Amino acid sequence: MAEREEYYDTTYEQYRRDGKLVLRRELMEQAVREFPHKHHYRMNLAEDLEAYADGTRAQRQEYAEGEFSCRIRRLCQRVLEESRDSRERCRGVKFLCSSYVSAGNLPEALGLAQEAWDMEHCREVLLGQILSGEEKLHQLQENVLKAVDYAATTLVNMVFRKDEGLADRFSDEEKIQYILAANRLYEMVMPDGNHQFYHRIVGWNYRRLAELSLLKEDRREAVRYLQLAEEEACAFDGLEEFRYTSPMLNRLEFRPEDYAKCWEGSERGMLYYRLKELEGYFAGSEELEEFRKLTERLEDAVAQEAPVQIE
Repeated sequence: MAEREEYYDTTYEQYRRDGKLVLRRELMEQAVREFPHKHHYRMNLAEDLEAYADGTRAQRQEYAEGEFSCRIRRLCQRVLEESRDSRERCRGVKFLCSSYVSAGNLPEALGLAQEAWDMEHCREVLLGQILSGEEKLHQLQENVLKAVDYAATTLVNMVFRKDEGLADRFSDEEKIQYILAANRLYEMVMPDGNHQFYHRIVGWNYRRLAELSLLKEDRREAVRYLQLAEEEACAFDGLEEFRYTSPMLNRLEFRPEDYAKCWEGSERGMLYYRLKELEGYFAGSEELEEFRKLTERLEDAVAQEAPVQIE
């Protein structure tokens, strides 16, 4: 039994890291059948099913036709009924809320959310008060990084979210300033440039800045942001040491197995994929040659990889 669980756990981590959504979902379906009382497998499966909603066109269709939202609710409700593990119960509440919102059932989502702890009394904050010595420092650094990431992610989401008309409330220049502010937050706690996992996030933000600059017809600035996105993508793909080194975070480590993605390929592969959408904006411009050089560098870098496909 222990060997089977280790197989499921290690294989699942690898599939999450490599963006193999279909394989990791199938693996967890098998794990749930084999270990029906292991609630973390149920929650892993709920997470995988939810990821289909933001996957490729075919995966989004499968999410709808396979009634994945109903499956997620059944998985989460069983965990809330049977499990006393606070982490798995929190995951269940999170996925249930998301499922209820997707289904338009806001009263149920609000009811669950009201029962959750507020930020001031959450586990991480309490541990930061209780622990001492190195354990306390580690916890406080973890809290800082989570808080910065939440604030930065929220800034970006607010200016790009199309639901509720949020994005329409900001001009392109305002969007640029908020995304720059998000990247500055990361840089404040990682001033040495060792962003670890957040090389990915900072790089994606630079790509968003390039797109907004193109809407303003500022191709020179767009190229600059794309070159910065390239630097971040290269840094992420080249990670070999996983410890943060800035004084504010130097007790922390990036654990690749803790993060999941729903597409296969490298960060440079994703940037190369996205550049194909932007080439038309540079047609006939002075910056076209620099844009093509950037594209060629990325093409060479990912030549031995399977192409990124997310549609």
